[in-house]
Amino acid sequence: MPTSAETAIKNLSRLGGNTTCPNCGTHSKYGFSTICIKYYTFVCNNCKSSHQAISHRCKSVTMSSWEMGEVLKLKRYGNDYARRVWLGGAREVGVGGRPR
Repeated sequence: MPTSAETAIKNLSRLGGNTTCPNCGTHSKYGFSTICIKYYTFVCNNCKSSHQAISHRCKSVTMSSWEMGEVLKLKRYGNDYARRVWLGGAREVGVGGRPR
């Protein structure tokens, strides 16, 4: 049975900004099933593999255990924050060598 933290994570994954991968721009109507813990972002499966290739820890929305502290960090950060802060100076997805 899911805990309140796990339910909150699932709800956060479906929020507007979190349904678009901050790395490649892929959109998912129902949200993504993976979170990159380094940046607290919801990412698509392709970008999950890229994050893991450079040793970023990723957790599954449905298969991992979650604590309320992690939920609070996801509320504070998330995909909109990543696009604004971490990727703010990057070119648009699909432009100038940034993959789509």
